[in-house]
Amino acid sequence: MITPRTTRLVRAADLRSFRSALAALATGGSPLEARDRLLVCPTRAASHHLLRSIEDRMPAGAALVLPDFVTRAELHERLFERIAAADEVAPRKGAPCEGAAYTTEEREALLAVACRAAIDAGAELPFRVRPGLIGAMLEFFDALGRHQKSVDDFERLTIGRLDGGQDADRGAERLVRQTRFFAAAFRELERLCAASGGVDEHAMRDRLLAHAAAHPWRHVIVAVRDRAGDRYGLFPVDWDLLARIPGLERLDVVVTDTMLAGSFHERIHQWLPGIEETRLDQAKGSRQPAASFSIARDREDEVASFARRVRADARAPEPPALDRIAIVVRQRLPYVYLAREVFRSQGIPCQMFDALPLAAEPYAAAVDLLFSFVSANFARVPAVALLRSPHLRFPGADGEAVRAGEIAALDRALSEAGYLGGLDSLDRLVDTWRAGSRVSKAAVAGASVLQAVAREMTGLRCDATIAAHLDRLLTFLAAHENAPGSPNHSAEAEPLHARQLRARGAVLGVLRSLRDAHERVDSRTVPFDEVAAMVRRGIDMHTFASRRGESGVHLVDAESAPFGEFDHVQLAGLVDGEWPDRPRRSIFYSPAILRDLGWPADADRVEAERAAFADLLRLPAKTLGISTFSLEHDSLVSPSMLLDEIERTEARAGAGEEAAVLSDAARAWAARRAARPADSIAGGQTAAYIGQAYSVSALERYQDCPFKFFAADVLELEELPEDEAALSPRARGRFIHEVFQRFFEAWDRRREGRIAPETLDAARAVFAEVAAPLLAHLPDADAALERTRLFGSAISVGIVDVVLGLEATRPADVVERWLEYRLDGEFTLGAAGGRAVPLRGVADRIDLLAGNRLRVIDYKSGAVYQPKRALQVPIYALCAQERLAGQRGGTWQVDEAAYVAFTGKRSLVPIVRAGRDDQDSVLADARGRLLDLISAIERGEFPPRPYEPRICSYCAYPSVCRKDYIGDE
Repeated sequence: MITPRTTRLVRAADLRSFRSALAALATGGSPLEARDRLLVCPTRAASHHLLRSIEDRMPAGAALVLPDFVTRAELHERLFERIAAADEVAPRKGAPCEGAAYTTEEREALLAVACRAAIDAGAELPFRVRPGLIGAMLEFFDALGRHQKSVDDFERLTIGRLDGGQDADRGAERLVRQTRFFAAAFRELERLCAASGGVDEHAMRDRLLAHAAAHPWRHVIVAVRDRAGDRYGLFPVDWDLLARIPGLERLDVVVTDTMLAGSFHERIHQWLPGIEETRLDQAKGSRQPAASFSIARDREDEVASFARRVRADARAPEPPALDRIAIVVRQRLPYVYLAREVFRSQGIPCQMFDALPLAAEPYAAAVDLLFSFVSANFARVPAVALLRSPHLRFPGADGEAVRAGEIAALDRALSEAGYLGGLDSLDRLVDTWRAGSRVSKAAVAGASVLQAVAREMTGLRCDATIAAHLDRLLTFLAAHENAPGSPNHSAEAEPLHARQLRARGAVLGVLRSLRDAHERVDSRTVPFDEVAAMVRRGIDMHTFASRRGESGVHLVDAESAPFGEFDHVQLAGLVDGEWPDRPRRSIFYSPAILRDLGWPADADRVEAERAAFADLLRLPAKTLGISTFSLEHDSLVSPSMLLDEIERTEARAGAGEEAAVLSDAARAWAARRAARPADSIAGGQTAAYIGQAYSVSALERYQDCPFKFFAADVLELEELPEDEAALSPRARGRFIHEVFQRFFEAWDRRREGRIAPETLDAARAVFAEVAAPLLAHLPDADAALERTRLFGSAISVGIVDVVLGLEATRPADVVERWLEYRLDGEFTLGAAGGRAVPLRGVADRIDLLAGNRLRVIDYKSGAVYQPKRALQVPIYALCAQERLAGQRGGTWQVDEAAYVAFTGKRSLVPIVRAGRDDQDSVLADARGRLLDLISAIERGEFPPRPYEPRICSYCAYPSVCRKDYIGDE
């Protein structure tokens, strides 16, 4: 039964109103009502900032009862707690119990068992199952459920999409096998989860919808969007749960007007039918902050420049409060490490709420050294590194830890002895050294310690259960623990000491969790290297809390920043690939298949990124800094496309909103931008452009993308040269055209008529004779490559055989041949009384045939895409027809117009086919398309509108293009 509830979409003018609305909803009502209230925010850092915002709005000394703050990852467990409490079941903390929540490690262990069961049942294995793939498969399984797709739906939709192509396409056949394997493994996983008595997120959701809690959550506030536009947002299944869960009386979704302006507005009404739209704060939005823009050399220089400005402001007569200053980044790494060091060197206190990657902590590196030591069979380099680790203690014969001098002496002795690993080899060496070798006593002492350590770890060199390996590992770490001592109570030592302890506890927690999970569900014996890979992945996937500082400048991520109160903000790192970040592609399926399964489109993601960035431009109360950088690891990076949003914000400010405080030059520039019509160059519109003569190849370029024509032919921007390992495509095209021109000239001089099957050998000999001097002018490497392309090899057919073979199949005699024929002038293109247009172009070959017929051939060094959009050969045919009629009189019939492609599946791509009745209609269609293109050019229409998104991947003008989308390719 669905409880009647109030469902509201609470709209806010800007982020300040957004925070005010959240504060009002979070603190409204009685204290008892607050204890039954959940607030869903994107991150734990966001909840900390929101808590501060709420405290700032409360009267001094006022007492508050706050709701529980949760992220999307915690939502189901928090809702399930009240169901579990009614059934006297708690989430799993130790031994398993009926209805307890599975840990991630347990679910991965269960999926590994399910994969083996599917293989044993006959499912064909498309890849070798490894720990990383198990984790990715589990993530994909969860995503299916979160997009409201069952395993049956997944198998039906995916195989339906691939069906029909698997017989001829090995890639499709492999995906079909992969899909069947996934479906079998996922069904087995569902069976194992149900049989084990625990619950995962999907089982929790079913229980939540089927059973009402005795003491339910009565009010939920959602401060995130959906997953299509928010990496921490809710999935479709989450909205469905909130719409139907028993006991919920109020559901408030809080968004800004900017966030709601796109497709999210439509989606939220689909998920929550009948949702009421309202405002809690009717006040006008805050003023646009004063803005500045800067370009740094790299990230470190960017953070250092920000720190210098903070120090300069701190020396002002009225310095700003440091905890009201923030640097906002899209990707927390490496900024969390850079900021810590830069701010420390500048003497600026810093605070951050972000969790840090566990794999980057020194204790995790010590554990990794232990893995390398075992995997390398106790070889010298990992052995010496392990003994030197400050996180582990290895006592010698006197009970004291092995000394640095002893480790150094051991390193030299092992190197001189050529020791490559192995406990037996180490034992023989130590016996020799003790028997009177000239090796120092320090080296012998170090070797004795290494012997003891290797013997302790010998058990890991044998196959055992995963739990046994991990238990031995935990025992070793406990026995040799060298926990950091008490700090000297200095300001710098205290947080470092606490951080070391937290990191160590987190690493050991991962090991124990993996051991407990596999002890319960997986009893197979495996080599230690497989366990090491599993642990490394587990550590890579975990973070640990690193609360740093109670005051000072904030370092905050872009998702958490909207929840904080700041006077001065710098948006840092605005480079391509971070603002917005690159979409995370599935390693299993293409975007087309995933969209059938409910995955959101990239267009929705980019739209939401723009909306979020537009909100951040109004985040601070006083000043806004925007910065980008030029170099990333000595590689050039491009500025973010979201910088265009600044121009739109300034244009809106000029249209009526309070403008930012800008420099004189920036204000003049913004005024020009605001005064320009909306359909100006940003929309692809310029003044009329009349060309003296239109190149046919340039018109094809306009057809592919009008803005590319504008950049190349109107602005005449030069393409940047690129280093090529061989001939560039353009140089290779010129070479091929010259070779064929000289060949046909030489063949025509021999007067042997058309190339027939019986003259193929003679024609090939002529071609070899003509090509030899041209190949001699090329560098040796290029000449060898082009010779193979021309004449073929044992495993490939050469271009010569392709062209000559096509010529031999044509029975018509060639009366005259025009090679590299220039067609310049005004042409009506066969339309009596029509407009004469100035054209220019060079036809590769025009063959004049008997009976006043002509044939146009154009060579393409690449493949021919979209033949229906071809312009060159049909237009050249019309121009040649018109010129022949003027020069020689009579009516000339276009017999054939075709491309000869030297790569791709089709060698001959006919546009006008010989003997077909549709020749006139094909030519008329080409003429109409060309006239339409010229009319659009003369109207000044040059929008960035590529015919296919893949064109953008190799376009020469990305730095001046104003496209505002990202394609699938």
